Amino acid sequence: MSFWVVAATETELDVLKREVRAKPAGRVGQNTFYFGLFGRKPVYLGVLGVGAVAGAISLGGFVTALGAREIVMVGSAGALPESGLEIGDLAVATSEILAELGVCAGPGMGDANCLGLESVRQEIFLAPRMTQELAEEAQACARVVTGPCLTVVGSSADSEQAHARALRFRALAENMEGYALALAGEALCIRVAEIRGISNLAGVRDKSLWDLDLANERAQRGVLRYMRRKF
Repeated sequence: MSFWVVAATETELDVLKREVRAKPAGRVGQNTFYFGLFGRKPVYLGVLGVGAVAGAISLGGFVTALGAREIVMVGSAGALPESGLEIGDLAVATSEILAELGVCAGPGMGDANCLGLESVRQEIFLAPRMTQELAEEAQACARVVTGPCLTVVGSSADSEQAHARALRFRALAENMEGYALALAGEALCIRVAEIRGISNLAGVRDKSLWDLDLANERAQRGVLRYMRRKF
């Protein structure tokens, strides 16, 4: 069983690829994975694709084909209003909420309870101890806030939608893959954790105001700190 770090895109893994001297090791379906060494410990890096559906399929493929004992998801996210997060901060997810799941409760929002199905849960928690350790180590890289994060099918189009989602779900930040990780961890009995660098404020679509490079680098540096602790 192996240790994995996964992200939606190649660029969200660039720092880690350099640090572990990762080389392309193959594909599972259309998804590339890399193999490297952190000291003498093997590390796999996997590119999932964007969105919860792509993330779920890719995670299932990687775990089925190659196995996993722990998976950390890394990437960027948009800070929701009232979260206290600013660009360059880090959000470590204690749980993931799938915003649109269930019966429509507003633009880009659903209510899973209205379905009346016990097996369908809008919020799934990640591994508590792993989450705590990741948050503790990441503090050396940036300010860290822990709490629920929100997985969305479509990012907030404007500040009004971002405020509505923040009020409805009380989450720190929105992303597009985290719920897939939480669900995979539960379904496949794997320890999972997630760290996101804040690249923008949710609902702000002017990308000149974003800092993806800073967000992605700090999130990956946080994972490297965690790996030093574990390995």
